[in-house]
Amino acid sequence: MQGLRQRLWWMLPAMAIVLVVFGVSDVLVGITSDPGITVAITGLSPEELRTTSAEGYRLGDFMTRSQGIAIAAFGLLLTIVLLVPYRATERWSWYAAFILPAWAIAVPLMYVAFGLAPGAPPSPPMISGPIFAVVSVLVLIADRGRFAAAKGTS
Repeated sequence: MQGLRQRLWWMLPAMAIVLVVFGVSDVLVGITSDPGITVAITGLSPEELRTTSAEGYRLGDFMTRSQGIAIAAFGLLLTIVLLVPYRATERWSWYAAFILPAWAIAVPLMYVAFGLAPGAPPSPPMISGPIFAVVSVLVLIADRGRFAAAKGTS
């Protein structure tokens, strides 16, 4: 069990790398990279949105691509923090790593606050966000002993 606990932290950079991949996919593919998001917000598929409003489609495509840059950058920076100072058990990085579950829960909360289109199913981030949040918090809690032992590192 101790061996598993020592390697469990690798799930955190793995999740951060998944964010990089999602972000890059959004940049490269645009609004069609995750049609469930468009359906959840507008009630229309990306193709239906294009037919209904070319301008709305263009705006949604731009926002998807620009948010992809932000997600990829966030994931890359988080990966670096996790692979360098976190791996070296610098205590501040354990606290900083809580940005992952905070962000992962903030995204679905944004959908809730903004509201879904009537009758639309939840968007994929509304499902994956809480999963990322719970898994990352559990890993961070399981790994806290490593950082408590490194009191001199700050």
